[in-house]
Amino acid sequence: MTIDYVDFTKASNLIHWLQGGALLLLGAAEAYALDNKGKKIPAAAALTLAVSGVAMFAAILALPGGWSFSQLSAALQVRRGFYLFIAFACLYCGAGLSRFTHETLGRENGGWRVMFLILLAFAGALYFTMAWRVNEDAWQQVLVWHSAIGFTLLLAVAVKAADIFYKRRALHLAWAVLLMMTGLQLASYKEAPGSFAPRLVTFESAPKVPAAPVKNAKPADKKRPGN
Repeated sequence: MTIDYVDFTKASNLIHWLQGGALLLLGAAEAYALDNKGKKIPAAAALTLAVSGVAMFAAILALPGGWSFSQLSAALQVRRGFYLFIAFACLYCGAGLSRFTHETLGRENGGWRVMFLILLAFAGALYFTMAWRVNEDAWQQVLVWHSAIGFTLLLAVAVKAADIFYKRRALHLAWAVLLMMTGLQLASYKEAPGSFAPRLVTFESAPKVPAAPVKNAKPADKKRPGN
């Protein structure tokens, strides 16, 4: 069984693109719903969010796992931080299904919308832990990018929560814009080459010092007994 560390990078890039595309569509649907009462577009966007979670897990199984659960298990043992992507797959799928159920039932207020926001907030918080899944060479880049992504998504959830209570057009528009901003951040993110490869540490040995020549020592004269 051969594990290619490049597959981890490919899977990460694909998953970020899936997350970004799903949030872009969700934000666009929320902007559309601002002046349109139809529920088909928001429901379709919510379903896309759920499907993106399934696609994320499929990307993990296909690339590091090679469509084999035994190889996937071995790959996850090598890069345990990749379990975060499985958590993202579950959160996005659960959030999308909750939003889709809310739109389908047509309830203005309800537990499904609250569940949707809670799962989305968990996903936003999880982005702050992403820097600890890569090696030390890529740690700073991942921390900066994902902290910005997590902050934007959490801000979007907070704005939506405020919109539920105050019902302001500006809040609804801000919620849609922040979702699309988060989606653009995710879609444009690219992992640095070797982010998941083992970190190699090279030690340079000291240069060899040529040995100093040793002059032939003259043997000492031995004194004869009695002298």
